[in-house]
Amino acid sequence: MKLFSLILSIVVFFVSLYFFFDKIPFVESFNDGIYISLLVLLMAICVTGVIINWEVFRKNKKGKVILFVTNNFSKRERKYSK
Repeated sequence: MKLFSLILSIVVFFVSLYFFFDKIPFVESFNDGIYISLLVLLMAICVTGVIINWEVFRKNKKGKVILFVTNNFSKRERKYSK
């Protein structure tokens, strides 16, 4: 799932970058400025997604921690005979 999210973030970043460079010479009104600022915001969100999911490439097998969990409430009590 993290790999899918990383790939999606990279693809959306480059698509929005294409539209950013395509639209930047034609900014004439306030609406165009809002559109450009939304593209910049989308690119910032994509960069954040890449930073969060970048650990897919840094799989360190030595850093695994195995936790053994015990539950004292479900154990059988031993009855000792006197």
